[in-house]
Amino acid sequence: MGMLDHWHPMLPAKKLRRKPVGVKLAGVPIALFRTASGKIGALNDICPHRRMKLSQGEVVGEKLMCRYHGWTFGCDGQGESPGTPKLQACASNFEAREANGMIWVKSKESNPKFPEISMPGWFHMCTLEHTIHAPLEVSMDNFCEIEHTPTTHDVFGYELDRMRDVTVRFEQTENTVRVINQGPPKRLGRLLNVLVGIKKGWVFNDDWTTHFSPLYTIYDHWWSDPKDPTKKSKVQWRLFMFYTPVDENLTRVTTWSYAKSFWPLPIHGGIWPFRGVMRKKLDYEMKLDVDIVNNLASHDVNLEGMKLSRFDKALALNRERINKVYRGGTEQAKSSRTELQLAE
Repeated sequence: MGMLDHWHPMLPAKKLRRKPVGVKLAGVPIALFRTASGKIGALNDICPHRRMKLSQGEVVGEKLMCRYHGWTFGCDGQGESPGTPKLQACASNFEAREANGMIWVKSKESNPKFPEISMPGWFHMCTLEHTIHAPLEVSMDNFCEIEHTPTTHDVFGYELDRMRDVTVRFEQTENTVRVINQGPPKRLGRLLNVLVGIKKGWVFNDDWTTHFSPLYTIYDHWWSDPKDPTKKSKVQWRLFMFYTPVDENLTRVTTWSYAKSFWPLPIHGGIWPFRGVMRKKLDYEMKLDVDIVNNLASHDVNLEGMKLSRFDKALALNRERINKVYRGGTEQAKSSRTELQLAE
């Protein structure tokens, strides 16, 4: 399988209305459109006639009409010329579907499993999109290690002077990489501690698993009693973060955020009124990540020559699976073949 063979969230469904929209996946331009009956079409964004962008055209019934000469194309890519009816034309097409508030796209030849995002019993807080001006691997690196949280984030993560006390553990399969972090949390303030249900001396748990078909990470966040792990915070979070390569130097991150409250209160355990505040806070924290990655001195994806810490093992593990599972490579990436020395 190659990069285009996996499902990718491309566009919020609410943005695809009467006009087609141009997007890009792994450097391939795609024209998305919604027909009169509501069917979603995804065509290579170049008219086979004179190379006009099909995303600049308009939807006419069940077809997308090119702005330049009025040629029309169905969702299957089959085209017609009004001036030369017997001329057969075909635009490359992709499989598309609408789910979880997004338009998803993949190649029409592949048959991967569609990712399951729904969380029964959990409250959907928000869905966010952020664009990072960096390659896929470099963008992912930031979200797959916890060491940056003391200096980058406001309330998320761990205290800088207690990072030595944070434990990290890695588990891997051929198709996943799991990272489990636990340690003394940042100070949230008395009110927030009460609302979330955090007690003095508790630790923050950041447990995530990255999947590679499609490319996404599921994060679980909660606080717990280090002496009795069954005693957990009253509010817990789960994030689904999908990484979509726009091109070699641009990555879009789409995040679904869910929360669960164990407080015996109405309206989702009392968290519904705080939905707007939580959305703004997550968006703010994500923008801090984006700013850090955008301002790296180098966006070279090769890890060779870097001095990596005990928190960075996932960087190499991810690259191995990105190359083998996501890109469909038969060999490991050069940076993954290198024996990386991780500081203890």
